[in-house]
Amino acid sequence: MLIVSAKLNPKRAALYMLLLGAALVALILAVGTAKRAGLPGNQDCAAATDQDCAAYLEALGWEVSPTPVETLTFTLPDPLNASYAEYNELQLRQGFDLTPYAGQQVRRCSFSVLNYPGYPQQIQADLYLCGGQIIGGDILYYGASGFVDTLIFP
Repeated sequence: MLIVSAKLNPKRAALYMLLLGAALVALILAVGTAKRAGLPGNQDCAAATDQDCAAYLEALGWEVSPTPVETLTFTLPDPLNASYAEYNELQLRQGFDLTPYAGQQVRRCSFSVLNYPGYPQQIQADLYLCGGQIIGGDILYYGASGFVDTLIFP
């Protein structure tokens, strides 16, 4: 049997614990930042034209029609009502947040998606823009068993 002992004074032990805690916090923050970096809301979100919007969606992996099938301008409620607050949860999961844009005029550009796995048609990508910035978006299946999902390519 081998026994090893070391004398460690309380001040030095506290210093080691503090350094270990700081390293652990830094590691957790680095992992969280790396995971969020790949989210659509953390990409370059400037889009002045419909072509910019289509290019943004293609950069995320979506194959879309070159021109929007629909463009709509509306004002987000201020404060966001219950349905928008629920929708904003979807936005938060992908790195966007609609809250700062409450009360502002927003433009929604909708594109046909051509490559959603398992769904050859009736899939739409919506991008929400305010002042030339993409502030949100979703993938929408408007078929019989419709769904709304994030812009994250499956």
